[in-house]
Amino acid sequence: MRTVSYVDQGANRYVVGNVTPYDQKNEMFKRCWWDPSMAALGEKFYHAPVRPREKPGYRLKDLSLVNAAWRVEREFAQGVRGGRMGLYNWTWDGKFSFPRVPSGLKISDDEARCMTGTVKRAATLFGASLVGICELDRRWIYEQAYLLTPDGGKVAENTIPEEFRYAIVIAVEMDYPAIQTSPAAPASAATGMGYSKMAYVAGMLALYIRGLGYQAIPCGNDTACSIPIAIDAGLGEIARNGLLITPEYGPRVRLAKVLTDLPLNPDRPIEFGVWDFCRICKKCAKKCPSQSIMHGEPTDTVHNISNREKVRAWHINAETCLSFWARNGTDCSNCIRVCPFNKPSGTFHDIVRWGINNTRRLNRLFLWGDDFIGYGKKKDPNIF
Repeated sequence: MRTVSYVDQGANRYVVGNVTPYDQKNEMFKRCWWDPSMAALGEKFYHAPVRPREKPGYRLKDLSLVNAAWRVEREFAQGVRGGRMGLYNWTWDGKFSFPRVPSGLKISDDEARCMTGTVKRAATLFGASLVGICELDRRWIYEQAYLLTPDGGKVAENTIPEEFRYAIVIAVEMDYPAIQTSPAAPASAATGMGYSKMAYVAGMLALYIRGLGYQAIPCGNDTACSIPIAIDAGLGEIARNGLLITPEYGPRVRLAKVLTDLPLNPDRPIEFGVWDFCRICKKCAKKCPSQSIMHGEPTDTVHNISNREKVRAWHINAETCLSFWARNGTDCSNCIRVCPFNKPSGTFHDIVRWGINNTRRLNRLFLWGDDFIGYGKKKDPNIF
């Protein structure tokens, strides 16, 4: 049951000034490759061997699970390194291997204008958990790209032609029991599976659109900021943990997008009580191992260059967050694990979601109930 309210503004409702396109080299994972102050952290995170430990969730079987989950992303997409290859390739030779359809064909204009539902159905067939569409706000396209190559990082042009007017946003659900073990390795495997799935969903959806005779650029974390585009596409709201909260899965999703010139009908942005609930909750901030999540009110004051200026939100200190990842030997999902919106579907949870959206004066009661039942506590990786 999706209980939401439709609103007129998407991500623009968080903007407090003249926000300009973001330089991707300032994103935390990229700073390790060029920022001298981050060099030691980059060496530890990207290059230092991670030895298995005799601790549940950190044994060889756990680390092997993580590596296996990431395989599609790392070998056939590399969106975290800048994309533009494999499943995220921007170009296509126009040929089908099977069936052998001649290249250069295109659907009629009348049929193209009716493709919105068909494109969404194709995305779910390929594996998307949620699909939303918006007109592309070009403020969210990276000012320039930063690609990680075998020789190091390099700046690249990030020119998206004006005819690419639409973005199809894909959300892929991450495994609930695995996330419950965070910050142990099974949660990292759930993250890896999210990245691998979003690569092949976006890649196949882009190929489908190209087969219709239109252009499509598939991308993961590369090319443009996923969260504001997802907000514009009606998939959710921003939260204290800096992530997109969806009505269906909370923050337990990974995001990809396909930019296209295929004319589509945009979805409307939504609200369902996340902003007000986050102001009183603070569970993600309390349970963050590195204390990288703000405790106070949202603000447009940033921690460092890895935050987006002119945006009123709860900015994450990515420097301290990544430092914990490096010490932990794998990434952390505690802010997802403890979020009260991180629940599987069910009648009881749907009723609470309805209450958060419609009876916000009871938010403290809902939060008390979440704590009383014991949601968000770390689960034993051995049981997983």
